[in-house]
Amino acid sequence: MRKFGLSLMVVLLALALTIGVAGAKTLVVGFDDDLVTLDPADFSHRQTEAMLRQVFEGVSTYMPDRDIVMELAVSIEAIDPTTYEIIVREGVEFHDGSSLTAQDVAYSLNRIIQEGAMAGRTSQRRGLMGPTREAVVVDEYTVHLLLDNPWPLLPRFIPWQMIISSEVGDGYVEDPVGTGPFVFEEWVRGSHFTVVRNENYWGEKPFIERLVFRIIGDESARVSALRAGEIDIATFIPVHEIESLEEHPDINVVSVLGTRSFFLEMNVNKPPFDDIRVRKAMNYAIDLETAIEVLYEGMATRIPFILSPKAFSYHDGLEFFDYDPAQAMELLAEAGYPEGFTFELDVVDAHRSRAEIYQAMLSVVGIDTRIRTWPTWGAARDAWMAAKEQPVEEQRDVFLNDWGNASLDPFDIFIPKFHSEVPGLGRGNFSGYANPEVDSLLEHTLAATEDQERFEAFQTAQEIVHADVPMVFEFVAHEIYGVNQRVKNWEPSPDSRMHFHLLGVDIEE
Repeated sequence: MRKFGLSLMVVLLALALTIGVAGAKTLVVGFDDDLVTLDPADFSHRQTEAMLRQVFEGVSTYMPDRDIVMELAVSIEAIDPTTYEIIVREGVEFHDGSSLTAQDVAYSLNRIIQEGAMAGRTSQRRGLMGPTREAVVVDEYTVHLLLDNPWPLLPRFIPWQMIISSEVGDGYVEDPVGTGPFVFEEWVRGSHFTVVRNENYWGEKPFIERLVFRIIGDESARVSALRAGEIDIATFIPVHEIESLEEHPDINVVSVLGTRSFFLEMNVNKPPFDDIRVRKAMNYAIDLETAIEVLYEGMATRIPFILSPKAFSYHDGLEFFDYDPAQAMELLAEAGYPEGFTFELDVVDAHRSRAEIYQAMLSVVGIDTRIRTWPTWGAARDAWMAAKEQPVEEQRDVFLNDWGNASLDPFDIFIPKFHSEVPGLGRGNFSGYANPEVDSLLEHTLAATEDQERFEAFQTAQEIVHADVPMVFEFVAHEIYGVNQRVKNWEPSPDSRMHFHLLGVDIEE
């Protein structure tokens, strides 16, 4: 009897989700992945960010055009080189009815800034706060952020943090109570995340009454749900579905250049990749134009380094490695590998197709690629970091990887990928690349007070790293969405934020 009751509940829930999209003021979004947590300080995951942003807000936020607008702050200003003042918005209530004050803002930021502040653990988002040392309450609506050294980037990076109630205490957020336009209703792992309109929202009250994020990992099933009208928006539409969706009378296809860079990292300290000729040969042996056409049908943009063309200080003077297998074989012979060599390529399942394409291309020049698939990116990362403590011959070979740069500032991609301090500033430096001049230039950007100083330092550092070729530099992919035509004028954001409370009457009744 108990089993029958549970089955009936599941059926009714599925039916409710399907019918929900027919309700004029319910919006259903099909996501490719579930949340990893309900705690806004304990993740590095875009899907989690997009969902939790409906419930929680920051002191400021990014809009789709990359403009920064104030949310829970009315101003954020530097009052001296190492102190920023945040004036907190008055009259804002959390979903439980308690009032937002400077205490909540300082608590939330210190929970991210300070070591071990999350029940003994340190926030995964700590790196996004740079040299910020502490948040101090000045009065009921004023917070001072104290920095160890000048950091003009703080206003560009604080939008990545969300504010919670100080009542949470020294633990994890299990009951998400924010100030956002929507109130948390329920999360069923692997199924859906549902929020409802905040009737007491401090800003303009959302037009949407209920917002449902359905977790549909299989891309074909996600597209089918969109076609059937079961969801209003489908994320990560595969390129081979674009043409047929564009022909559908009720669906629009929209895209935006993403902020995730793709690349192949070589362990520059381990033979044969300690030889720059081999690293150049790897670049010449991979036909990226063909790979982009096969994988993305052209919906990706090649990059000569790791920065997006939209990023601050993107260097448009760097040359691409054109596909040239003859040149690759010549370089391999010069390096002492006339018959090629064998290596192991680490990859997560999502990039398996890309790995197999590269495997076929590398075989043309005699390089035998053995693909090792890891269950998650975290598992691959941990294996690489653990191996760094071993003798070089026991370290990993090559990692087919990607890295998000949602800020479009080199701070959170260039520095972690190429600074030699691992762990530390170079927290994502899997290749083991180390160059004192590059370290110095990158460190200079952390304290530079003028954008021009940072621009010039990053440009020079790009030229040096590009010449050392520690990677096969690949592309930035476009993010493609399918949208039911009843949703009017919704604009995707490069960083995957979804400002659904701003749809207003743009969603048809």
